Amino acid sequence: MRTALKGFRAAAANARLLGWLLAANLALAACAVSPLLRPLDETLSRNPEAAGLARRFDTSWWLDVTTSRADAISAVLDAAGAAALLSALLGCFFAGGLLQAYHDTLGGLPMDRFMTSCRRWAGRFAWLFALSLPLYWLVHRMLNYHLVLALDRFMEGVADERVGLAISLGRSMMFLLCFDAVTLVADYARVHAIVKGERSMLASLSSGMRFVVLHPWRAGSLEAMAVGLQLIALAVSLPLSNLVERGGGTLWGVLLALAAGQAFLLLRFFLRESAHAAQVASYRDFLASSR
Repeated sequence: MRTALKGFRAAAANARLLGWLLAANLALAACAVSPLLRPLDETLSRNPEAAGLARRFDTSWWLDVTTSRADAISAVLDAAGAAALLSALLGCFFAGGLLQAYHDTLGGLPMDRFMTSCRRWAGRFAWLFALSLPLYWLVHRMLNYHLVLALDRFMEGVADERVGLAISLGRSMMFLLCFDAVTLVADYARVHAIVKGERSMLASLSSGMRFVVLHPWRAGSLEAMAVGLQLIALAVSLPLSNLVERGGGTLWGVLLALAAGQAFLLLRFFLRESAHAAQVASYRDFLASSR
């Protein structure tokens, strides 16, 4: 808990830096969905139930849009893929500055020093990202291909559908846990590079993997707390949809929906960066205790 509190304080001290990173990610998201804005506007302008569609999710209407506007949907999917890659590279760029801020003082960092740290670590963290991609591919290949084939053969003899459903859910949960474990290894690899001043990203990746494997409770407890806080934030934000329904299709309703959505994004982003700051504090405490 003390480490988590250090993470919250460090993220709060660098709120301005987090705001710039959030703004950059929102700009990428806006660019990704921009090809769909005009087709949606043209479709809604001819729909007499447009006000109701603004307050609820209508599956049939979205199916009609995706069918009639297949070219726009395809453009959005292409843009979303490009935006996801750019967002990952953007995260590699800003991660160096943020982690350096958390490591130096667990407090605020001047903007010029922040940008210097970003430029210093951007290329190395991009290379670290490339090194971690085979691990993601290996998890996907083993659990979403080979394990699926093995379970298909096994479930041919399972008569109870509930057992088959439980096995399928267990496989999906195992994939999510392994995928998150790879992300955790990459996170601690970056932390190791910052804290130890490691220039070799391959050595940092192996150190991050060794730390997660040999100290699963220290690494996993922080990750479980971060995921739990994200779920709590989601649970708190869900009742806000009722406020959107009360506002209806009015201007105040739209503004309220936008404010609630942005507040939820900001809260999730703050919690994620608090977890990263807590990882830095935890790794520093681990190194201090192992001397």
